[in-house]
Amino acid sequence: MTLQTPARLYAVTGTESVYGGRSFSLTPGATVWGDFRPDMPAVESTAEGDACVVQGADFLCRSAAGLARGGRLSLKGFDWRIVSFDEGADGTVRVRLERIHP
Repeated sequence: MTLQTPARLYAVTGTESVYGGRSFSLTPGATVWGDFRPDMPAVESTAEGDACVVQGADFLCRSAAGLARGGRLSLKGFDWRIVSFDEGADGTVRVRLERIHP
């Protein structure tokens, strides 16, 4: 595993607004180095029947410190949502990422 790609880790915090909605903010964390492996983008349908382009990726790194489901990694100029992560027997952490193309 070659750790050639830097990614900025962000924690997502949400608060309820006075009008009953939710407001989200990103809190910057550490820079994580890893091996970035993007999937091919795919067209999917939304609940409203619209089409959108979704792309997944794996990000392999050596530590799960600071990672949380729903958090964000910013790398290669895009923000990716952390869908899941698991630690292998060899100590390698596989982070599953997803982003929706505008």
